[in-house]
Amino acid sequence: MTPWQKEHLLYLEKNGHEEPAETEEANEETTNMEEKANDSEETEDDTESVDESERVSFADRLPKLKEYRNKQLYQRLLLLTLLFLAPLLVTVYWISPLNQLAEVTVKGNQKVAAETIINASNLKIHESLWPQFFERQSTVAQIKKQVPRVNDVTITINHLNQFTIDITEHQEVALLVKGKEYLPILDNGLIIEDPQKEASQDKVIFEGFKEEAKILETLTAYHKLAKEIQEGISQIKYAPTAKNDQLLNLYMNDGNQVIVNISNMASQMKYYAQVAKELDSKGIVDMEVGIFAYPYPTSDSSTDESSQETVTESNEEINF
Repeated sequence: MTPWQKEHLLYLEKNGHEEPAETEEANEETTNMEEKANDSEETEDDTESVDESERVSFADRLPKLKEYRNKQLYQRLLLLTLLFLAPLLVTVYWISPLNQLAEVTVKGNQKVAAETIINASNLKIHESLWPQFFERQSTVAQIKKQVPRVNDVTITINHLNQFTIDITEHQEVALLVKGKEYLPILDNGLIIEDPQKEASQDKVIFEGFKEEAKILETLTAYHKLAKEIQEGISQIKYAPTAKNDQLLNLYMNDGNQVIVNISNMASQMKYYAQVAKELDSKGIVDMEVGIFAYPYPTSDSSTDESSQETVTESNEEINF
């Protein structure tokens, strides 16, 4: 209430007059205005407090913003450093000994000397490493061509500037008679000119073969036989006739001889054990057409025609 309003009220009380309604309303309005003014002051105080809190919060965020900007700066600096250093490092590596082939080692070889493999590869020590590595497929083909015993080759980098040649050799599966010597026959039918004076007991002996294709065909049929039948064969002789170029003579460890075609060796030889049991003496089992068994002819030169007829009559046909 204003001083004027207070003086006016005192005057009315002294003179016995009541305060008019309008004055009361004016007083209420004045009171409301004062309350609003107080409210506005409180609002301003609240606003000032909010602004102050916002200012404090923003100030708190300043160190984090600075840290973020520093991090971005360091990342950009690192990127620029790498961009400048990368070409320099490549240049240094290119002219350093690390870019040159230092050594070649061979592993997996059994019959072939490591030096033979390295010479066949034509790899150059102290020359650029990567061109030779990227051309390794042609090197592999060259090794296989010059060293027939090699079946598979893998070239890898070892210790930064060294090559390792890992090879797999073809296995020796048979021996070919050549005069008084024996030549190894590989599992791919290839004959190796590496003569041996004595034959290995664990390998079957081939005789009379001249074509690698026929050797490979015979080996394929031989490997289809049961293990006990394979171990029972000591020698396979190629004995073609004018009418049959598939004919083989198999010399068995039990003393018998088997005549059989290459094409039906696997299917016919499965009956050999039963036929051998029914023979009264060692002899020939003919499986060229059907299965016939008869003893060896006698070596007596005085054998007459009647004895020859007796041998013929003793032939026995066995059907299965």
